[in-house]
Amino acid sequence: MIPGRKTTGFLLLLTGLLAGLWLLQKPANLTPETIAQQARRQAALAPPGAISRQEAEETGVLEALVIYEPVTPQQIDFATVDVDAPYSDSQYDQWRRGEIDLDEQENIISAAERAALQTAALQLEPDPSVQLAQSGPGLRAPTPGLSFASIDYTQCCGGGGNVPPDPEMAAGPNHLVVTVNVAVAIYDKSGTLLFGPTPATNLFSQAPCTSGLYDPNVIYDEEADRWFLAYDQGASSSSGGYCVLASQTGNPLGTWNAYFFQLNSSAGWMDYPHAGVGDSFIFMGGNIFTLGGNFVEGRIYAFNKSNLYAGNPVTVIAQGLGSTYDTPQPINLHGYSTGTWPAWGNTHYFLGEPFDGANYTLFRWDTATLTNRGSINLGAGGFPVNVPQNGSGLMQANDWRPLDFEYRNGYGWTSMTVSCNPGSGTVDCVRWAQINISASPPTLGPAGRGTYSSNGDYRFFPDLAVNHCNDMAIGYTKSSASMWPSVWYTGRQNSDPVNTLQAEAQLKAGEIAYTAFDPSPRRWGDYTGMTIDPNGLTFWYLGEYSKNTGTTNGRWGTYIGSFTYGSCTISSTPTPTHTPTATPTTSNTPTSTPTVSLTPTRTPTASLTPTNTPTASLTPTRTPTASLTPTSTPITSNTPTRTPTVSLTPTGTPTTSNTPTVTPTASNTPTISVSNTPTNTPVGTPTSTSTPTPTSEVTTATPTTTPTSTPTLTPIPGDSHWVYLPFVRRP
Repeated sequence: MIPGRKTTGFLLLLTGLLAGLWLLQKPANLTPETIAQQARRQAALAPPGAISRQEAEETGVLEALVIYEPVTPQQIDFATVDVDAPYSDSQYDQWRRGEIDLDEQENIISAAERAALQTAALQLEPDPSVQLAQSGPGLRAPTPGLSFASIDYTQCCGGGGNVPPDPEMAAGPNHLVVTVNVAVAIYDKSGTLLFGPTPATNLFSQAPCTSGLYDPNVIYDEEADRWFLAYDQGASSSSGGYCVLASQTGNPLGTWNAYFFQLNSSAGWMDYPHAGVGDSFIFMGGNIFTLGGNFVEGRIYAFNKSNLYAGNPVTVIAQGLGSTYDTPQPINLHGYSTGTWPAWGNTHYFLGEPFDGANYTLFRWDTATLTNRGSINLGAGGFPVNVPQNGSGLMQANDWRPLDFEYRNGYGWTSMTVSCNPGSGTVDCVRWAQINISASPPTLGPAGRGTYSSNGDYRFFPDLAVNHCNDMAIGYTKSSASMWPSVWYTGRQNSDPVNTLQAEAQLKAGEIAYTAFDPSPRRWGDYTGMTIDPNGLTFWYLGEYSKNTGTTNGRWGTYIGSFTYGSCTISSTPTPTHTPTATPTTSNTPTSTPTVSLTPTRTPTASLTPTNTPTASLTPTRTPTASLTPTSTPITSNTPTRTPTVSLTPTGTPTTSNTPTVTPTASNTPTISVSNTPTNTPVGTPTSTSTPTPTSEVTTATPTTTPTSTPTLTPIPGDSHWVYLPFVRRP
């Protein structure tokens, strides 16, 4: 008997089901890309004009886009690290062995030019625009919280010691990771020491990162819940580079991936690295010098953060800025837990300078194309001068390079040391600014800019952070002829008058006149460390003061303090889920074919939750323009989560909720409808300024979807992307 259509269809369906079950039983045969495979793929996908590291070294060309060879990591379990391992590579040990000369320093300018600038600074006329600092009971300042002592000279480097200390700190949900020059310590939020202090070389098992480390970086990635800890390696050496540790989980006491990226060559070596968290990459900026110590150019680097955290091979991308610009500071993103993380994809912003103390240049880079967005003048300021103290010996205040670049709600904030004359003579002063990074050329934000000082007092090495209410806190060292170097802080609230800071307060007083094994004027530090807690509310500062350490070889100590503004609260905090991010690149006219890249963050196994007909609700932050049409091409990210959209309204700041609803259709052409619903929050205190969020290139969206099923996607190591194709049953 000839089988009928129904019987034939049933047999085909049964055969398909059995075949599917058989395939499910087979083990996965996907293997990670080899270094050679990734190198070939990177070469094939390299942007036009990109050159290899070898070609860059051979030609010595400036302003080049360079693709480096992939690097495979080793794993380091912090639980197995011998924190008390012997260490004989401290700066003091090297100096005693005659291996380094502390009088020889690389600088962007010559010693003669530096001396001439300081001489001119000492002749500055009084500047009426300088804000005179106040302190004392009853004055407004950030509210202090927990504070405790951290690493000092005797704990720094196996007992050997380094100068200057270069303190940096990052805050996560439960931990504080501190690095002071080449020493590392981890604390909980109550100040309990959980790890270290130990020399950073103990955290690496592979040469050359087991020696020659300096200039530390540490940051916490709020979006991925991961840590990034890195050090410059091999000063003045063609074989040196960047030693990187990337945590595998949100627990800094667990396992990390350790990389060494050889960024130095015979054409130059990299100094003064500073890192910032991006949306898809960790970005770093540094200065390039010849092996003889002459300045070459500022250079920026990109490290794929998904690969860093997963322990996959990482290919570094670098871009030179040319000899005009030095010390590129990558912006450091914040605001994930409060729903204001920008959806930038590969794009990032950097602040550089032509080393004139007034103009600072904004760059935008998408790892392929570098755009000079123009410069902003932050006002007149002299070259920093040497700092006196209560006792003999002077300290260096370095120069006027930007010391930070922090993102919050569409703006970049920065600070630096300049000299100024508040009325009775030149001193070192704190300069700060809020910059609208969406404008080209960049403009000042509503908070403005300012120079903070007082007669006879020297403030130097400031560092700032900003909470989700656009309130800012800034810490620094303060010294004078009648004061030992001490830790101080101040700040401003979003409602404060433009161009002003509040009163200052002392966190930790100096204990003794500062001395060290280097000659006067002595190195004090290249920077200090202010950061914001991922909760968007609490500031944490790691400052430096003169401490009686029991030795004249190094009398420095560091101190940690926390601060808040009581008026800044979060009424309802969304709980972000760390899932793969689907990032379509969109324009003002929605295109029919979005480019989707899935970037797993928390775990190597990522999950994407689709729906048959998802309707995403995008809630961008308030825009300063009445027009609901973007003025340029935003890069947005539609990230499905299970988290309801929460509107965060800082106290005293009216906000506008612009809620476009995007409904994908079968042709992938979104239909966008926009409703404008202003919301005002009345308070008892009037608000003199408010900080809107520009729409141009910093669109922030918090999408929501209704999940129906959860397939699990295992990411392919390397830069490969997943495209999820849903199964559709046809009648």
